[in-house]
Parts: sequence; structure tokens; C-alpha cells
Amino acid sequence: MSLQLRKIATLRTPRAERSRGAALITALLIAALAAVMVSGMFWRQWGAISREQTAKQATQARWILRGTVDWARLILREDARNSSVDDLSEPWAVPLAESRLSTFLAARGQSVGSLPDAWLEGHITDAQSRFNLADLAPGGRIDPNALAVLQRLCATLGVSQDVAQTLANGVAAALLATAAAAAPGGAASQPAPGAYTAQTSVLPVQQLQDLARLSPAVAQALPALLPDVTLLPTPTPVNANTAGATVLAAVLNISADAAARLVQARKQNYFRSTGDITTALGHQGQLDINPALVGVSSGFFDATARVRIDHFEYAERALIQRVGLVTLVLRMQRVPPWLAAAPAS
Repeated sequence: MSLQLRKIATLRTPRAERSRGAALITALLIAALAAVMVSGMFWRQWGAISREQTAKQATQARWILRGTVDWARLILREDARNSSVDDLSEPWAVPLAESRLSTFLAARGQSVGSLPDAWLEGHITDAQSRFNLADLAPGGRIDPNALAVLQRLCATLGVSQDVAQTLANGVAAALLATAAAAAPGGAASQPAPGAYTAQTSVLPVQQLQDLARLSPAVAQALPALLPDVTLLPTPTPVNANTAGATVLAAVLNISADAAARLVQARKQNYFRSTGDITTALGHQGQLDINPALVGVSSGFFDATARVRIDHFEYAERALIQRVGLVTLVLRMQRVPPWLAAAPAS
């Protein structure tokens, strides 16, 4: 009898072990599933907290940058009180290296206990240090002198001459379309003699990147033109006190060496009038300087600033127009943080 029981026990042992193994595997699967579900919940919770923290830091950064723009407006307004000429030796041209925000407030005796650990850097640049593409077609009529300047600039930068003509046509058409839309009732008025006309509808052009849609060639050329051209709301002369040698050579129709000498000469004595430009060139002779294309003062400035809060970075650029002692912010846009670094002199 005992022998039979042992045989039965021997036969039942593998089945019992298989049952215990299946139960163990089931328990492990349930534990793994529970761990995945818990980790997923923790991950979603962490993501929600991270997004909330980022949104909070972005809001703080935007408020700080609004104050920075007001500061830039104040600097430009005070500059207008002291001088009618703009050059790179003035306070507005001094960049702000990355500094702890609490340092400024503590210097003014303000409490900094509730402020985040924020760092600020930025600079103001003269928007009229670059050739303004709005000069190509004031009133919708292409200016051959301005077009010649852009063609010389394109030749220096290795850009096709056809790009200059395409840009002139596009700017002229956009200005005409804007004027037509602003007319009473939105009715288009008759274009002036010599004005560029287009048969197709034209989208508004407000910023430089809007010109990329004119043609693939223009879109390809814009990165090369970007350091030396801009697009402002109104035609403006290039400021000879702040423009680079490449722009000066194109707008004054002089050699690259002569333009480099002008840049060196203005470091010693900035140009108080366009007559000083001719004097600085010396033996280059008299220049027929077009006051619509060359000047010594500016009314448009770009103020770029970056805020860093912990590992979060946020940067914006503001286009500021100065009319007398009045400064207006025409637009603000978010930009990559590296653009807030001071430009190479």
C-alpha cells in the first residue's frame, strides 16, 4: 500500500511543480505590469510638473524682457537729448554682458528675496547700419540708385544680380499692395508713372524673411545677405557711423580699401555730417553722396536680450523706432538665445 502511495506521489509531483511555476510567472507578470503602470503615472506627473515649471519660467522671462526693452527705450531717449548724431561710442552701443539680475536691483536698494536666480544679457544695434531694402522702391517706384547699391552689394557677397532685381520688384509690389489696402474702401489707386505693377495678388511683406517667398533664388541668397541688409517700415539712409565696410563700399560706390579706411577714421572722430565722409577719404576726391541713402544718424534700433533662469533660456528682439524724444516698440519676436550675444566689433 505504501509503495502505491509513493508511486502516486511521484506521479503528482511534476504536476504540482508546474502549477507552482505557472503561479510564480503570473505573479511576476502582474508585478511587472503594476510597475509599468506606476512608472507611467509618475512619468506623466513629472511631465506635467516640468511643463508647468517651464511655463512659469517663460512668463517670468517675458516680464523681465519687457523691462529690458523699456530700459533700452530710456537709453535711446536720453541719447537723443544729448546728440543728433549716432555713433558706436555712445552708451546705447555698449553691450550688457551676462549679469545676475539681482545685482541691478540690489544696487537700487530693492528687495531680491522673492526673485528667481535669473541672468540677463543683451545689446542694442543700429538697424540703419545695414542697407534697408525699403529704399529700393519708395512709394512703389523702383529707385535705380538704390537698386545699383544692392547690385554692388550682391556682387561683393557672391549673390546673383538677378536677385537684386527680384527683390526690388517684390518690395515695390508689396508697397503698392499695402498702399492700396490702406486706401479708403480698400480700392487700389492708379499707380504713379514708373511704378512697378504686378498682375497677381501680393502678400504683405513685414519682415526680411517674408521676402523668401519671392523666388527660390531669393530664399537661397537671404542667408548671405542677412548680415548686411534689413527691411524697415519706411525708407531710411545707411548710417555711415555704424555701417560695416561692406555696406559702406556698396552705398558710397567706393573700393573695399577706401571703405575700410572710413571705418578706421570714424573710430578717431565720428562723422558729424556727410561732408566729413568726403574729408576722411582724402585723395579719393569728391563724392556725390545721396542723402536718401547715406546719413550720420538713426531712427531705428534693434534691442536683443536673453534671460537665463536655471537651465531655461529665453530671448527676444524688439524693433524700436525713435522719433525725436519718443520711442516706440514696433514689434517683438522670439529669437534663438545665441543672437543675444554681443556682435563682433
